[in-house]
Amino acid sequence: MKNHLTFLLVLFTSFIVNATTWDEPWQKEIIQKSDCFVYGSVVQANDTVATVSVIKSFGRSLTGQIKIDGFFMLELCSMSGGHGPKLHFKEGYEGYFFLKKGDNGNYMIPTPSSGFDMVVDGSVHATYRHTYHQAAVDAKVYEMTYSQIWNYYHNKKVNYTEVKKFIEEYLSKPVAGFEEDEQDLFFNQHVALETAYLLNIPVDFDSLKKFAESENYHSQISAMRCMGIQNTSEAKKYIISYIQQEDKSSFSKVMGIEGLVASGDKKYIKQLISVKDKVSNEETGFGGDIMDPRVCTYVPSPREVIEMISVK
Repeated sequence: MKNHLTFLLVLFTSFIVNATTWDEPWQKEIIQKSDCFVYGSVVQANDTVATVSVIKSFGRSLTGQIKIDGFFMLELCSMSGGHGPKLHFKEGYEGYFFLKKGDNGNYMIPTPSSGFDMVVDGSVHATYRHTYHQAAVDAKVYEMTYSQIWNYYHNKKVNYTEVKKFIEEYLSKPVAGFEEDEQDLFFNQHVALETAYLLNIPVDFDSLKKFAESENYHSQISAMRCMGIQNTSEAKKYIISYIQQEDKSSFSKVMGIEGLVASGDKKYIKQLISVKDKVSNEETGFGGDIMDPRVCTYVPSPREVIEMISVK
């Protein structure tokens, strides 16, 4: 199975019928800007309103039935006549919702394609990075990680014990590929790396390097996202070296560069600038069908990211 097909694209078959497109936000921003995080069941739905029965709430308590009738992070790039953004839920759907309360007392999701992780065939089709890249994981793993991720971004106490144990267990294993018998391991390794990134958890350098140097495109991306938050000279030097290697993907390079820039370490940011001309200017992105409504989501080339740096 090809790398870019391994991640799951959930519920999008009904989206590629019109020219309404938008810039899809990253999951970290969605978590930060949401007011509520719940597990629920869709009991009634049409293009404009969905009624959800709340089964479980994380953080702010919600009970009973709520209505979803809008979007709070939707940045449209194009809209065909009479075909504005719609809800795409159906009765009987169950899943996890990231919500913001609207002025009318109802709730909103970020975009028509984000802010919900649905249960499909017994697994949660979960977003830890971006809706283009979803992983099928057990609900216990999802709730164990996401309850703490939610707490972290909403100023609540975080219990790191079980999360760290999970991360260490799966990152100690060989890097999974895309064969059918490796997919469960691959998905759990994705969750481990992205959870470490979202919770800003230090990870052993050799473990991260193992994933960054693997042939698994998606694991390279997650490893470099995680490498960017490691506050060590070893990790920062590695990022500088990694982004100059021709055999590494542009997407993973961008993740490493953005992490290093976010660290604010002027010494290494200056080194980034000094190697700008040795870094690829090849366009990158999530891939996918050109008719996908999230096609407006932009990922710069590695060189573009460096060119946007301003060091005082």
